[in-house]
Amino acid sequence: MQIRRKILVDCIPFDGGKSGISVYVREVLRELVASGQELTLLVEPDADGFFPEFTCIRAPGWTRRPALSMLWHVLILPFLLRRMHFDFVLITAANRRALAFYPLPTIAVVHDLAQYHIPGKYSRLRMFYLKKLLPFFVRKAPQLLAVSHSTAADLRKYWKVPAERIQVCYNGVTDLPPQRGGWCAKNHLEPGKYILYVSRIEHPGKNHRTLLKAFESLPGELRSNYKLVLAGSDWKDAALVKAVASQSPFASQIVFTGFVGVDDLREAYTQARMYIFPSLFEGFGLSLLEAMSWDLPVIASSI
Repeated sequence: MQIRRKILVDCIPFDGGKSGISVYVREVLRELVASGQELTLLVEPDADGFFPEFTCIRAPGWTRRPALSMLWHVLILPFLLRRMHFDFVLITAANRRALAFYPLPTIAVVHDLAQYHIPGKYSRLRMFYLKKLLPFFVRKAPQLLAVSHSTAADLRKYWKVPAERIQVCYNGVTDLPPQRGGWCAKNHLEPGKYILYVSRIEHPGKNHRTLLKAFESLPGELRSNYKLVLAGSDWKDAALVKAVASQSPFASQIVFTGFVGVDDLREAYTQARMYIFPSLFEGFGLSLLEAMSWDLPVIASSI
């Protein structure tokens, strides 16, 4: 007999639907609904429009700034949860948000501890929060879930979480909708004639600058046959990455498509000649798995 649970799913942050965590949230919600669970979502002040089919609790308007959202989670949300009647709480990004204490049974999902692997990835204030404050609160969570054994190892090493309190549950591959067509044409791409990298445009973690140098170093006859496609939304220091690309002698062959919606992902992957994944660090690497699921040849950094 299937047991129906009342679950509060903390979907903060959702990153405007344009990150790997966003994909994770959407897929987890879909699977929980399919299993017959009763869900209520905790969302950012302006994010309930992303979840029209769900009952949503919006965080206060003043939590739009990430620093204030972090403080609200730590200091205020635990007291609010005391008055709520749920079977358990699911925190979908505990590597970014946590509670000072946990009045309800809670599963806290940790995607990565990139702050220990990529110098300069975040501001000094955010590094202090991620390295000094967040570990203290996450360690209190009743159950931690890591998306890979790599992340589980980091939890043991850096946050001193006992191994018996960590469960590993891998990410899966999104079941993409049928190809609607038009993405290649819109971006002036010829099917089979481009090298693809799907990632938010972020420096230094996603390592776009090294990729640009590698593309420039290809033999001319090979390089002239392909475009380098950098697909993803702008993130930290995206302007720096684009400036480097614009100064390349082969700038006309470097294409920034912006964020690729789920309706266009199938075309983006299936029409590429190969996939390149130069990221300096990933807790899992969803786009790498997606590319392999479409039988694309892959070059990846050893992370």
